[in-house]
Amino acid sequence: MRIFQYYNPLKVAKYVKTLFRGRLYIKDIGEFEFDKGKILMPKIHDKRHFSVMSEVNRQVLLLQSEMG
Repeated sequence: MRIFQYYNPLKVAKYVKTLFRGRLYIKDIGEFEFDKGKILMPKIHDKRHFSVMSEVNRQVLLLQSEMG
């Protein structure tokens, strides 16, 4: 599990895209699981977790489209 000290969507997206499956923790936000290169639906259903999940998954899609 990787612990991010601050939230940077691009860094988190690169980590998720590279490892493809696992867990991560973002300080002051919480824990996330990811599989197949995307963050899964958070166990804690609040607006902040959903927005982080959406933003990181968008960044992953952008990174994948840049690769071809």
